[in-house]
Amino acid sequence: MAKNKKPRKPYKARPVHCSGCFYPREWINEIKDIINKIGLVAEIVLPRGTATDDQMHQLQDLLNWGGMMMFDRKFKGQEAAVAEFRERHYKALHAQANIVQRKRSGVTAHYVARAGELKDLQGVCAEIVEMLKEALELAPQRTVREFLAAVQIVDEQHAKSTEHGVKEIASSARAVLNQRHFRRPANGTRETQKTNRDVA
Repeated sequence: MAKNKKPRKPYKARPVHCSGCFYPREWINEIKDIINKIGLVAEIVLPRGTATDDQMHQLQDLLNWGGMMMFDRKFKGQEAAVAEFRERHYKALHAQANIVQRKRSGVTAHYVARAGELKDLQGVCAEIVEMLKEALELAPQRTVREFLAAVQIVDEQHAKSTEHGVKEIASSARAVLNQRHFRRPANGTRETQKTNRDVA
């Protein structure tokens, strides 16, 4: 007979609850597919001069998303590379804005990029596509939140003034990034809005 009168309770494995967000693989693949298609706009469609209004909006969304990611994240030990990328990123933003402005003012009948503008856009867009795809593997929720924050900030700026153009990311963007919920985009017809699955 056992010396202790109260035998030990049998061992029961306790469930481990993982904190954080885990996006299904099909969501990540769908977002990556959208990013790849936008990257192809800069590589194939824009040089031909056949880009549509929606494709130019998507290209702007991609550039804004990349800028928001650079604003939000800390790249320790890579400060010089980040500063150099930011300079090229602003050149690409100005190139995209110039292409759109020429079309709107009637100078060109289609979205036509000059050689220097095309080079700037293609280089930066290719880098942003690679960074976003890697970021989606490591932190999908954070990456999608950066996109939603960029869209909300742009929509708020458009609502405040009719002047469009390249603007610096204000320090108030941090408050937008920290929101629990994002406002629905004003232009819900863009293909890139598929990334908002009410999970952010």
